[in-house]
Amino acid sequence: MAREPHTCIFEITRRCNLRCIHCESHCGEVSHRELPTERICSVAHELMQLGCRHVDVTGGEPLLHPDWERLCRGFTGVGLRTALITNGTLLDEERLARALDAGVAAVGISLDGLQATHDRIRLRPGAGPSPWRETVAAVERALPRIETVVMTAVNRLNLAELPALRDYLSGLGVQRWQIQLVIPLGRVLEVAQPFVIAPADLETLTAFLVDARATGRTPRIDVSDTIGYFTERELGLRGSADARSLWNGCQAGIRAVAITYDGRVRGCSFMPPEFDAGDLHDESLTTIWNDAERFAYSTRFDAGKLAGPCGRCRVGPLCRAGCTTMAYWTTGSIYSNPFCLFRVRGGCG
Repeated sequence: MAREPHTCIFEITRRCNLRCIHCESHCGEVSHRELPTERICSVAHELMQLGCRHVDVTGGEPLLHPDWERLCRGFTGVGLRTALITNGTLLDEERLARALDAGVAAVGISLDGLQATHDRIRLRPGAGPSPWRETVAAVERALPRIETVVMTAVNRLNLAELPALRDYLSGLGVQRWQIQLVIPLGRVLEVAQPFVIAPADLETLTAFLVDARATGRTPRIDVSDTIGYFTERELGLRGSADARSLWNGCQAGIRAVAITYDGRVRGCSFMPPEFDAGDLHDESLTTIWNDAERFAYSTRFDAGKLAGPCGRCRVGPLCRAGCTTMAYWTTGSIYSNPFCLFRVRGGCG
């Protein structure tokens, strides 16, 4: 497979107006190492030249960056399909109009449950209105004007609420719903009560996702790379009714790249500093990406190092222990991943 960073997750700031309990980067205050606007614009040109097609502009809360509109315009101006990933609380009429004028093609808005659940997860640092109400208002505002994807991070607080949330989103007219797992990193590690779902919960979650996708009802559910793998349910999780697909290994550093708010380049934004391939304060993105050895965890994945049940699994060399970041943050190794439905069922031996 040719190495091209078709998708880029670009964190343009660490600033955030919320203090979500599952934030992987402890976002809040601005970082003195955030890349200057001009540097980000030059990286946009490099992304296009390297074969990138789609960039997700995120943070933190990207709408708090003073030049967010200019940056979006820079991405779209070089031909990148640009999505703005936001918590929704700041996406008022004026900012939505500015995003559209900048050429933004889609917005991703985080909604982690019905009101009580969402507001328990996505906290304000001080007094203010319900984040849920502001976020739902943003969804309603965006739906008629731009492609709108609602994004939900599944955890122990909202797992049982997913069917009700689906019905609510359907009533709003949401067409796309992205489901991913909370990964145990960042602020999650400071939560007193268990927050990440247990591997055994994958059975319930997968059944819901497959059955919901099979109905053909809106919203259409897009399942992230953190969920699977290789049971009879797999074909119901990925692709479409007309184009089925299977999990075939993490694409971080092969088809995807991430740039952190402080300029570090990784295959995936959730990866720890040990996986940094370079720093844009010191080198060009082109230099970093073209050195495949810096992404050796993907480009030279050694299936012989698969460990535990993953090491005994007959599809281990294809699966490559599922989501690399989930594997690392749950076991300290990229070669063993307990968040695998096939493994939960005992299929790995």
